[in-house]
Amino acid sequence: MPIAKLFIEGNLESEVLNPILQGNPVLQQGGSKNALKPRANTDRKENQIVAAYLRDRDFDYDPPQDVTKPTVDSPVGWRWCRHEIENYLIDPAVVSEAMAWPIHDVEEAIRQAATNIRYYQAARWTIGIVRRALPPHYNVRTRPDGVSEIGLPLALDSAALRTWALSSVEDYRGPMAAATAPAAVQSSFDVLIARFDDTFVTDVARILLWFSGKDLLAGLTDWLSGRGIGNPGSFRASLRDWIIANPTRSLELLPEWNGLIEVVRA
Repeated sequence: MPIAKLFIEGNLESEVLNPILQGNPVLQQGGSKNALKPRANTDRKENQIVAAYLRDRDFDYDPPQDVTKPTVDSPVGWRWCRHEIENYLIDPAVVSEAMAWPIHDVEEAIRQAATNIRYYQAARWTIGIVRRALPPHYNVRTRPDGVSEIGLPLALDSAALRTWALSSVEDYRGPMAAATAPAAVQSSFDVLIARFDDTFVTDVARILLWFSGKDLLAGLTDWLSGRGIGNPGSFRASLRDWIIANPTRSLELLPEWNGLIEVVRA
């Protein structure tokens, strides 16, 4: 069923996707990525609106194999294949057309930026991987499984309830303890350092999948300055404005955005 309302994270997404989607579906800023799913579900349940959401992937998930369309995040939403919205704005094909710069120069600048920030990306990914194993507080249930809101467990003696309380907390603590153990964190960091090797940072497509677009923009600061661009923020604004003015060409340059149209209108 086609989506009537699509919740997105921020103003930048709204600005660049409005001319792409042309009101079908309607976009609404929904706040942080974790707020989007509840808002879509609320609209579906309380207002009978076919709502969904689109969020950044960030460090919460590894990049998918299929990058032709956004990845299913839940029954009511998707996440970008690339790290975040900025990763599409700095696509070399977009930058080359928007700024009239040779695409080879843009690709080389991204490779150099990636080389400079790769250890920072490894550290951020390491923390992101640990964060995946940290359960939210509501996973610690204060009532045994199978006991209703108005009900009591069969065993109410001190020994039985002590065992249940301790085991419940241990079930919550165990995965966190394992994920945050120094040896596990060091191992994860080492794996990522090996992944982001000299070969990796020559591949612009992989860079745009794995590295934060905002961090890459920051890594381009000196290169942009040499081209008369005062700061990464103004560069991002120029790319945003070009996409707004050229939605059809943007769809040609960014196949995943065509995939977005397909999934939200299916």
